Order: sequence, then C-alpha cells, then structure tokens
Amino acid sequence: MSIDPNKFTSYQKNLGERLKSIRESKGYSLTDLASLCDLEKTAISRIENGRTNITFKTAIVLCTALKIQLKDFFDIPINQDL
Repeated sequence: MSIDPNKFTSYQKNLGERLKSIRESKGYSLTDLASLCDLEKTAISRIENGRTNITFKTAIVLCTALKIQLKDFFDIPINQDL
C-alpha cells in the first residue's frame, strides 16, 4: 500500500506538533529534552517541525525521557483513506 506524500507530510507534522506540545507541557526546553535524550537539539527541532522522519528508536528515547507511553505519543488521528 502506498501513502499519499501530502498526507504523510501532514501526519509527520501532526506528530511533531504532538511532541512539542508534550515537551512544553512537561516544562522542558529543546535543550532540556536534547540533554535528557542524548540527542542534538536540532534533531528534536526537525521532528517537531515535521521536517524529518522519526525512527522507532528515537520515539522510544523521547517517550522514556518524557515519561509517557509510546501509544500516547502516537495518539494522532489517521485518515483510513491513505
């Protein structure tokens, strides 16, 4: 099954917005989260801005640092008509 590139980009941006929202609700700056995750601040910024595809490993690292469940991180609406 293929996915419409525009829809994929939209989902990627939604996930990035979700990450930013969770990070801010926990009171973390980009620098704080980067330090907790041992990631570059720019890498997290690119994810939050929907400019890069997140890996499963990075998702686990972020969720661990943010003390949230992976399922809660990926809790974004998906249109079934991909």
